Amino acid sequence: MSCDVLKYPIGIQTFSKIIEEGYCYIDKTALIYKLVKSGKYYFLSRPRRFGKSLLLSTIEAYFEGRKELFKGLAIEKLEREWESYPVIYLSLAGYRPSDKNLKALLDNRLFEFEERFGVVKRTDDIAERFRNVIRAASESSGKKVVILIDEYDAPLVAHLDDDANKDEVRDLLKSVYSNLKDMDRHINFAMLTGVSRFSRMTIFSGLNNLKDISLLPEWNEICGITESELKENFQTGITKLADRMNTDFNGALSLLKENYDGYHFTEDSADIYNPFSLLNALDDAKIAPYWFQTATPKFLIKYLGRFNEPLSEIFTENVSGAALTDIETYRATPVALLFQTGYLTIKDYDRRRNSYLLGIPNKEVEVGLFSELLATNIQTEKYRLDKRLWDIRDAFEAGNPDLALDIIRSLFKGIPGNVTANHPEIFFENNLYLLFRLIGIDARAEWWTSDGRIDILLKTSAFIYVMELKLDRSRKKHCSRSTPRNMLFHGNMMAEKCSRLELIFFHRVGI
Repeated sequence: MSCDVLKYPIGIQTFSKIIEEGYCYIDKTALIYKLVKSGKYYFLSRPRRFGKSLLLSTIEAYFEGRKELFKGLAIEKLEREWESYPVIYLSLAGYRPSDKNLKALLDNRLFEFEERFGVVKRTDDIAERFRNVIRAASESSGKKVVILIDEYDAPLVAHLDDDANKDEVRDLLKSVYSNLKDMDRHINFAMLTGVSRFSRMTIFSGLNNLKDISLLPEWNEICGITESELKENFQTGITKLADRMNTDFNGALSLLKENYDGYHFTEDSADIYNPFSLLNALDDAKIAPYWFQTATPKFLIKYLGRFNEPLSEIFTENVSGAALTDIETYRATPVALLFQTGYLTIKDYDRRRNSYLLGIPNKEVEVGLFSELLATNIQTEKYRLDKRLWDIRDAFEAGNPDLALDIIRSLFKGIPGNVTANHPEIFFENNLYLLFRLIGIDARAEWWTSDGRIDILLKTSAFIYVMELKLDRSRKKHCSRSTPRNMLFHGNMMAEKCSRLELIFFHRVGI
């Protein structure tokens, strides 16, 4: 049934609710049928708000034998025998760092299963209780159990930078998840989903029976919405957006593609749209940063803010396939963390080298992440930052770098000296790079030419600006009263507070 005559299931992750209450559902059941018939144990990593919970809910309804929910969907014709199995659906999506007590959360979840499957003997050991639930579910039904664990890694991600609690959380989860192997004789099918893959922390060390399908081409489209699915199911919504944005149908498609498309979870794959943002945009007939507004990754912002390497290299990087699957490498490089959380995606693939070129998927991600990071780094409010960005762009496009740098100085003046103490040059280079990308100017940091390296190269429709960042270690020389306050063009830009000691040289070339 066309999604044009149905309601958009924004924030609804329960398959039965979507079908029974007439919400739009993009049919993924052919892929689900292939999944459940071709294997037993699976793991899938996808960014938040990408449909993982709905995927597991659909699998749950299938294994419960609820054939009536699948009327008109692909799986109705594929499945000849509809059987019902006991399903244990465990979601950790509600875990928050402030909870601190993972055991209490698991205790509540397991109590519900114990009541359902008639577990009489209860202990304090969480892992043993999970084993008892699996055994009771299987023995009471006479069938093997289906286990679905959603956001398995939520507690681990919450404590990723918290060494005091990380080991305790890891050990508890490992003891619970190890039952997926130890209780194999009672299990018919099992699937874990999450944002990240933790391997070196040994969560998966004992689960060598899990098949990771996150980077496999045949499962690229199992979550999210493809361009063909968009065109086939949302013509009315696209037309409504076109009318609101004063453009035509193809113009509206271009806006949606620019802002919400561009995800690739394997090489040579179709583009995948962020389903949460896409549905919100069609429902509101408006382009807005829906995905980024739902939950700002505070740890990621904090980590990138103190990363002492050029950000321009991180956001356009070639990496091996292995580098994409282990989030625990984040202390050395944030690439896997950014990829798995949806801030980087696969742009190209070199088969000879087994190397992936990564980049930012779309405008929503770039603007959301860069503005949050810049506002945090320079310690200003986002609304204040947003007001000044267009003024800076206008000044550069008009060939007036003096005015542009005056505005930049006003934004940067609140940065405490201790923030830039360790790596002042790279700090300012990174934040200028973020700023220039946000205002839509072609900005390239650490740009190599035959004559040497340019710290930042800017290009507008009429001018090219060459920026050179230097650290002046002589406070006394440049903080004298006789030093001009604004030496901006063909010279040095002095900070209002000389303790920052940054110097910027500009050269302008007309195009």
